[in-house]
Amino acid sequence: MSKKAKREVEGRSEALAKPIIEAALFLSDRPLTLERLRLISGLKSRKSVEIVLEELRREYEESGRAFTISKFRGERFMMHVRPEWLALVKRHVGKTVLGVGVLRTLSFIAYHQPVDKSTVAAVRGGRAYSQIRELVERGLVEMEKKGRTSLLKTTKLFAELLGVEDNPVAIRRKIQEAMPHPVERSTAEEGKESLEAGE
Repeated sequence: MSKKAKREVEGRSEALAKPIIEAALFLSDRPLTLERLRLISGLKSRKSVEIVLEELRREYEESGRAFTISKFRGERFMMHVRPEWLALVKRHVGKTVLGVGVLRTLSFIAYHQPVDKSTVAAVRGGRAYSQIRELVERGLVEMEKKGRTSLLKTTKLFAELLGVEDNPVAIRRKIQEAMPHPVERSTAEEGKESLEAGE
């Protein structure tokens, strides 16, 4: 194959990579790594994938689209609805994609963050480890190593989905507002009692 023909083939591959990456992000319910997107698209380098992602993000912004692409720790990317549009439509079309147990673990982390992974497991039980893994994979929680333990906290995406600023105080206040009637016990309240008791 001549150099010219090779360049034409590579050009067509790069042109196809953009809609392929866009489709992958659209269909995925969790962030995808640069390496995963590189393999899916057939691009030769992660840098090429980053260029495509930035082009897509800029196109969405310039055309006023309702969604965007965000980057997460570990070179992971996810397509999601912008907060300002999500607030308008989620009550009408939103549906739960997380199990009840996972949601309870997420609410505990959000309420007490930053919180040790071991503390979450002590309060929420042995299944918490797999639930935490799912939350990290979905881009709702991030984990940071601190010596021999791991600290958990929610991500910017979680704050956007919740419709608040990305800070623990605002998130905790939002959770308190959403708590059930005082006579009922919530996961966050139970967790708070356990922490105060040193469990």
